[in-house]
Amino acid sequence: MKKIVLIIVAVLSFTLGFAQTEKANYKIVVSEFQTNFNNGDFESIYNMLNANFQKTLTLEKTKYYFQTDIEAQALGKIEAVELKEIIRTGHNYKLTFENGVGEAFFLLDDNNKISGLQMYPPK
Repeated sequence: MKKIVLIIVAVLSFTLGFAQTEKANYKIVVSEFQTNFNNGDFESIYNMLNANFQKTLTLEKTKYYFQTDIEAQALGKIEAVELKEIIRTGHNYKLTFENGVGEAFFLLDDNNKISGLQMYPPK
């Protein structure tokens, strides 16, 4: 009996010890991203990127990425965002769109600007 209790306590401690909690700054940025995405405001999403990322992903490339590569209009609005996992300091989210479920990985810099973004729309 003592062994069973010990095993249960050990499993719970291990599980709770590795629980991942969404950081507040990520929650704010992802919420703003969701609002901008849902409004089709890709220029505002571009403005959420840090200066280094903006050099790579220009405003024109940002618009093209969301309109053509991601097909934002076909996906519809983001209805729900759920933290899936934390990878190093970045956050990976499950995104529920009107027309499917995808994923997005966000990496923020020290100023809470997006320094990395990868979206995986539904297939």
